[in-house]
Amino acid sequence: MTRRRPQGNARRKGTVPVPGVHRDDFPALTSFFRGYLHEDLAEVHGSIRAAARAFCADANPDERRQLARELEALVSASAAWSRGDLRRFVTRVLASRWEPESRDELTQLLDLIRTAI
Repeated sequence: MTRRRPQGNARRKGTVPVPGVHRDDFPALTSFFRGYLHEDLAEVHGSIRAAARAFCADANPDERRQLARELEALVSASAAWSRGDLRRFVTRVLASRWEPESRDELTQLLDLIRTAI
């Protein structure tokens, strides 16, 4: 018996429907998520806000600007995504342990980074 592939808009479990958006588009964001929003976030930083402050203290202005650009791009790219799609992209593709509840949380993170530029 052969397996049938999903056709049209059918989704396979574990996939994220984000054509044209890839991890390679977000190198600074991937590094930030892995380095600051990891599984020890609560123990190391205590909060997303504190992790963002730690990044801003560690990063140079060019690194902060690059992260802000990539966050802006992700906020824009995810405009039509469901909450689940956004969370899957952030956790599975960008390797974050933090799961944003909404695009608003990404925008708040962007605002934190922008204030440090």
